[in-house]
Amino acid sequence: MIKAKHIWYINAILLIAAVLIAYKIWLAPRKDAWSFVPENAFLVVESAEIQQSLFEKTDPTQLSDIPFFYDALAQLKKVTESVDNQELSKKFVEKKLITYSLHRENKKNLEYILYIPAGSFGDESFLNNLLVPDATKRKVYSRNFKGLRINELYDINSRLLFNFFVHDDFLICSASKVLLEEVANRIKSGVSLELPPFKESRKGTAHIYFKSKNLQDVADILPSQLSPNLIEFFGNITPRNPDIVFEKQKVPNIISAYIHSKGTNSIPFLGIFARQKPQPFGCAALIPENTAIAIRLSFKNKLTLAQDFIAYLKNNEAELVAEKDSVNRLLNANINGFYSFLKDEIVLCEMETSADEPSKKILLIKTDDSAEALNLFDDLATDAEKISSYFKPQPFTYLNNYVRKIQVSQLPAMLFGSVFRGFSDCYYTQKDDYIILASDDDAMRDYLNNLNTGQTWAKTNLYRDFIARLSPQSQVTAMISPQRIWNNIFYSLPKKWQSSTEKHEGRIKDLRFIAIENFVMNNKFGTKLLIEKIPQTQKENILNKFFLQDSLSMGAPIIGMPNVIKTPSNNDEIIIQTNQQLKLISNNAKEINSIALGQEIATNYLLPTDYFQDGLLHYLSTTPSDLVVLSRDAVQGIVASKPELDLVGGVKALAVSETKIYVVDGAGKIYLLNEETQKVSQVRTSLQLGNIVQISPVKYKNNTYLAVLQRDGTLSVLYEQGHSLSGFPKVPLTARPIGMIIEEDANKNSVLTLVSEIGEIKKVDMLGNSLNEASVQLERPDKGTIFELLFDQNHKDWLVVRRTSTSMLIFNKQGASVLKIENTNFLKAQLKYFDLGHDIRIITVFDGKNNTFFDLKGNLLGNKSLIASSLPAITYSEAYNKLFIYNPNKSNFEVWTVKLK
Repeated sequence: MIKAKHIWYINAILLIAAVLIAYKIWLAPRKDAWSFVPENAFLVVESAEIQQSLFEKTDPTQLSDIPFFYDALAQLKKVTESVDNQELSKKFVEKKLITYSLHRENKKNLEYILYIPAGSFGDESFLNNLLVPDATKRKVYSRNFKGLRINELYDINSRLLFNFFVHDDFLICSASKVLLEEVANRIKSGVSLELPPFKESRKGTAHIYFKSKNLQDVADILPSQLSPNLIEFFGNITPRNPDIVFEKQKVPNIISAYIHSKGTNSIPFLGIFARQKPQPFGCAALIPENTAIAIRLSFKNKLTLAQDFIAYLKNNEAELVAEKDSVNRLLNANINGFYSFLKDEIVLCEMETSADEPSKKILLIKTDDSAEALNLFDDLATDAEKISSYFKPQPFTYLNNYVRKIQVSQLPAMLFGSVFRGFSDCYYTQKDDYIILASDDDAMRDYLNNLNTGQTWAKTNLYRDFIARLSPQSQVTAMISPQRIWNNIFYSLPKKWQSSTEKHEGRIKDLRFIAIENFVMNNKFGTKLLIEKIPQTQKENILNKFFLQDSLSMGAPIIGMPNVIKTPSNNDEIIIQTNQQLKLISNNAKEINSIALGQEIATNYLLPTDYFQDGLLHYLSTTPSDLVVLSRDAVQGIVASKPELDLVGGVKALAVSETKIYVVDGAGKIYLLNEETQKVSQVRTSLQLGNIVQISPVKYKNNTYLAVLQRDGTLSVLYEQGHSLSGFPKVPLTARPIGMIIEEDANKNSVLTLVSEIGEIKKVDMLGNSLNEASVQLERPDKGTIFELLFDQNHKDWLVVRRTSTSMLIFNKQGASVLKIENTNFLKAQLKYFDLGHDIRIITVFDGKNNTFFDLKGNLLGNKSLIASSLPAITYSEAYNKLFIYNPNKSNFEVWTVKLK
C-alpha cells in the first residue's frame, strides 16, 4: 500500500511537471519561430549564415544568389537598412538563426514573413531605433490588433516599407499587413510550442522546408508551361514535407544539398528502380549543348525494369495503359516488346527555346542491339502507315542520317510514364548504340545539326566537368541549365508578370547547372542537389561571347544580306536569296518556304508598309528593273508580285508613306501606288525632273507633299498632283548631294536635311528658310575624301561616314565623331547601321571576308569577327537582353547570339 506521504511526493512531482510543461508551452521564451509560422505557409527558409552577405562584399556561403534566398534576404535588407547604424544592424542579425516563411498573399503575389530572435544583449537598442521616426527618411505608425501592438514603417513618400511587432523575444516583420495579422491570430489562438519538424534543419548552412502537405496547393502559381515533363518528374519524386539541407561549402562555386524527409516514402515512379544498380553516364557525346533540361534513367536489369514499369503503369497511369492497349489492338502489335532491346540508359532532353513556343524534345535510348531495335521501330512505323490511307509520311535523309516517322502519338510515355510526354509526333533514327526519337521533324533536324557541328556535352569542358561531379549512385537524375531554361520560364509567365522577372534573370543565369539526383536502395528514397555557380571571374567573358544558335545549309551561295521582317504574331522571320530563289526563313534557321525570282532584289529598299490586304502583310523591294511587292501569309509563306509599271531605266528611288508607295525611274517619272485603291498612277509634274537621287514624303500644315532631290542639288517640293509648293526655292549646295533626311520640328512640320559629297550638312524648313545655325561642314582631309549617308535598318536614324585611304570615321548628325574604324579596307568595306531601340546602336563592318560588330562607344561586340559572305541582319530580344545575328556565310545561313552587358 502506498503511504500518504508517498502520494504527496508523487502529486508534488506531477504538479511540478505540469507547471514546467505549462511554462514551456505558454510562458517560456521561444528559441524557435516554428510556432509562429501560419499554416498557409508553403515554404520555410532558415539560416544563421546567409545574412552575412548583406554586410560583406562577397557572400561567404554563395547561397544568396539562389532565388529563394535572394528574395528572402531582400526583405531582411529592408529591416537592417531602416536603422542608420550599420554596425548595430550587423550585430543584431549576426549568427542568429533567422526564419523566413513564404506565403501566397493573394492570387497574384507571394510574400515573406521574417522571424528574427531579439532577446540577446544589446538587441533592445536596435528595436528602439526602429520605432524612432526620422523626418528625412521614415514615418512610424502604430495600431492595436487583438492586444498586440503592430507598427507600420513608411518612407517619406508614404510607401509602406514593412510591418512589424515584437513578441516572445522575436521581431516578426512582413511587407504584408494581412500576413502579419495571420501570425497574430496564430499567437492569440494559444497554440502549443511547436518544435522544428526535422533535426536535420540545424545541419549545414541553411535549409528550405516545404511546409505544405500537398505541393499541388501552390501549383497554380508556378509556370505551368515551363516544362510539363519536369513538373511531372517532381510530382513523381517529391515526398511530402521535404527539407532541403544545404551542406557546408567545400569547393568555390559548388553548392551541395540533400533532401531529407521523415519516414519511409512510397514513390511509385522511383520504386521502379529499387532493384536496379546505377550505371555510368554514357551518352555525353549525344546530348546537344542547347539542352535546357535532361532527365536520365539508369538501370542494370532490363527484364526487371520492364516488369516494374508495366506494374507501375497499370497501377498509376491508367490513361496511358488504355492508350497503349488501343494502339496494340489497332496495329496488332506489342509495344512492350520495346523493353527487350534496352541496355542501361534512357535520357530525355528538352531544348532551350528562343520564342513563345513549346520546347523541342529528344529521347536517347541505349540499346543492346541497335539494328534489332531499328527493325522493331520500322515494323511499328509500317503497321501505322497501313492504317492511315490518306497520308503516309515519307522518310528522309538528313546529314547522312535516315529519319522516319512513327504515327503513334506519345510512344515514349506509353513505355516510360507521364514524365516522357510531349512526343505528339515521333521521328526516329539510329546513332551508334542509341535509338534517337524526336518530338517533330524540326527537332530532329536541329539535333542532327548539333551533332554534325560537335555542339554536344562531350565537346564542352563545362559539361564534362559537371558530369564528372554527378554521383554514380543515382538511378534518376534531372539536370537543369538555368541559363538555357530562362526563355522557357519567361514565356510561360503571364504577360503582366514578365516585367517583374528582371531581378531574377541575373540570379538564375549566374547558376551554371543544377542536378537533382535520386537514389533508391531497399525501397528507401533519398535526393541530392548539386548547384554550380559561374565564377565571378568568368561572368564578364560569358556576357560578351558569340554563341552559334543554329545554321542552315542552303545548297547554293547566298546573295546579298538577310532582311528581317515581322509577322502578325510579332516573330522575326528572315528573307534571303540564293541564285534565283527567294527564301523565307524562321528566326532559328528553318526554311519556311521559297519562290522563284528571276533577278536579285535590292535589299536597301526592303521596307515594311505595315498594311494588311486580304490577310496578307506586304513588304516592298526592288530588282534592278522592277518594283516587287512581297506578301506573307501562314499558308504560302512568301509570294511576290510586280505592279504594272512602265519603268524606263529601272528603279532609281523609292519611298513609302502610310498606304502609298512612290517610285521613280531612270527617266525622272514618278509613279504613285495607292494600296487602298490598288491603283497605279503617274505624278504629272510641271517641273522638268532629271537625275533624281532621292524622294521622300514630307508634312506641312497636316498635308503630305513629296520632296524630290536631284543630282544637280535642286530640291523641289511637290503636291501629290505634281504642282510645286509655292514659294519653295531651290536649295543651293556647294557640291552635289549624296542624300536627304526628313525630320520633324516641334510643330510637327518637316525639316529637310541635305548632305553633300564634300561633307556639308544643311537644313531647310518647309518655308524654304535655310537654318544656318544647324549647318555643319565636316572636316575634309583631302580631295580624295568620300562622304556617304548611313541610315539605320528602318531608314529613320542616320550617321555620316567619312572615308579616306587611311581612315574611316563615323559622325553623328551634329557633326561630332562617334566611332573610328581601324584594321579594314577603308574605301571598300561595307557598313550597316542598326538602331534597335533601348539605346542599342550597332555598326557592322563587312571587309569581304568577315563581319565585325561595334557599338557607338567603340566597343567590339562579341569576342571575335564572324566569317561571312555579306552583311548580316540583327534584332534585339528585350526578354533575354540578347542580340540575334543572322549571318550569311557562303551557302550557310547562321544564327548567332551575344548577351549584352
